[in-house]
Amino acid sequence: MSSAVGVVDRWSPRLAGRDSAGRLAHAAIAAAGVAACAVAAAVTLSGLTAEYAVLQATARAAIVGVPIAVGLYALHGASSRFGQLLILTGFIVCLGTLSESPDPWLYSIGRVVGWTIEVALVYLILSFPTGRLPARVDRVLVGLIGAVVLCLYLPTALLVEDYPVPSTVTACGESCPPNAFMVVANEPAVVEDLMRPLRELLTIALFVCVTIRVGLRIRSASPLAKRALGPVLAVSIFRLVVFLTALVARRLAPESAVPEVASWLLGLAIPLLAVAFLVGVWRWRLFIAEAMQRLAMRLQGRFRPPELRRALAEEFDDPTLEFVHRAGDHWVDAAGEEIPAPEATAEQALSDILDGGERVAAILHDPALSEDAAFTATATAYALMTLESERLAAQTDRLLSEVREARMRARSAAEEERRRIEHDLHDGAQQRLIALGIKLELAAERTAALDPGAAKLMRGLGAEVDQALDEVRALARGDLPAELGLGDALRTAARSSALPVTVLEIAVRRYPHEIETAAFFCCLEALQNASKHARDATVVVVELADDDHALSLEVRDDGDGFDERAVGAGIGLASMRERIEAVGGEVSIRSRPGGGTRVRARIPIA
Repeated sequence: MSSAVGVVDRWSPRLAGRDSAGRLAHAAIAAAGVAACAVAAAVTLSGLTAEYAVLQATARAAIVGVPIAVGLYALHGASSRFGQLLILTGFIVCLGTLSESPDPWLYSIGRVVGWTIEVALVYLILSFPTGRLPARVDRVLVGLIGAVVLCLYLPTALLVEDYPVPSTVTACGESCPPNAFMVVANEPAVVEDLMRPLRELLTIALFVCVTIRVGLRIRSASPLAKRALGPVLAVSIFRLVVFLTALVARRLAPESAVPEVASWLLGLAIPLLAVAFLVGVWRWRLFIAEAMQRLAMRLQGRFRPPELRRALAEEFDDPTLEFVHRAGDHWVDAAGEEIPAPEATAEQALSDILDGGERVAAILHDPALSEDAAFTATATAYALMTLESERLAAQTDRLLSEVREARMRARSAAEEERRRIEHDLHDGAQQRLIALGIKLELAAERTAALDPGAAKLMRGLGAEVDQALDEVRALARGDLPAELGLGDALRTAARSSALPVTVLEIAVRRYPHEIETAAFFCCLEALQNASKHARDATVVVVELADDDHALSLEVRDDGDGFDERAVGAGIGLASMRERIEAVGGEVSIRSRPGGGTRVRARIPIA
């Protein structure tokens, strides 16, 4: 349990926020973001005299500020790396808004930076939600787009007089400043004839591939991953389609309004993409919070590994989830079946569970859960609780087994002692009683003619000797007669009871010797207690029943009863309980003044 608390404590800073230095860093980023928004708005206003200049400046500020704001929010959760990428993208977009400036140098810087924005956005789309490219194909696509920008876009900044318009980073149109980076006297024909058509063709082809890749990710994503991926990937596909439309329209219909509208849609898709990411994060965190609440309500009391695995899989919507743990020197699954040591795969992530630095268990789960600190902490805590409960249960079973073995040894020792006493009585007192009985009978015969009264008295003494002999034999035997069943033995014992006794049997059969003996003496003790203490009783009923793999017995009388709270457990009750518990059963007594007494026992039959 202490290990589970330690895990939660270690994760708490990540869930609740960073330390003071981290908060200062976030405040500095927020201040820089506000400054970037102000720069974007000021630069936009400086280059526009149109009626909607304020509206356009506000839109540029939003394009810069929304990704930074959402990125700051993401820094406090499981997607901190993605949040860092969003913040970086926001500042890159801020540099791109310099293309709204009337100054040729600032304008040229903004246009060159604008080309790199597309690479950053493609990286964001393919790396959502972890901030890492999940597969080799994603890394290849980002690398190819970067290569196209590096080889076919950036070099043209030194060769062209004017940049192509419209663009996602400027609304200047025909009034754009000249390229300040041009180093040649005249634009080479190779730019317009080869480089520009080739780069646009390659860009279209690569963006089609990215769109297909995003669509395949949505299609193949688990239900769990779709909760976060859905909104972001939907906006991503929308932007990629608009980007392709803008490239084609600028080539085929440059004079129409389609290229300009597509450019604005592309720019506004940046904050829309950030908002979609925020919605995905909210949906994910809401799902995790509700799952943790349901899990806490479901896992109450003691629960075993199969129950834990089922609860985690159902509440976190991950049917592939598996809980495995160490058992000695090998690994077992939740059902207790031995398995190889767990390893992460492409379909399942692996979260190790440590106790005191030792790997004691692991959870295989949907990769979408691997970055969530709340899931990891919760699953780890419950797993350690389960293992601790299993350990305590095993220890309890072992102690109970030792108690049963000790009882068996005590019973065996008592049986050996009883046999020794029986042997001693058979060779000593029993033989003397038999001889005494014979002598009394002979004496009675000899005196019958002279003194009939004395002969009768001697024969009476002989009968008492026979009765004493039977009692000695019963005492030595310490058992019910082996040839009699439990019911017949109780009927035989009931004949000497001071109260009328009725013995009822329901589907009773023969049982192991130790069970019949324990049941016999429990009933016998209850009969003796009724004879001694049940005042005004008129009848005692002994009921035996074979019920669901158990022998049930009940001894009840209609006497005046007693107050259970006022009467302590005597030797007789302790003897009954010891005998019944020695064979795995249990005894209960119910009585009340004027309501008689019931002694009940139940012995499981293996």
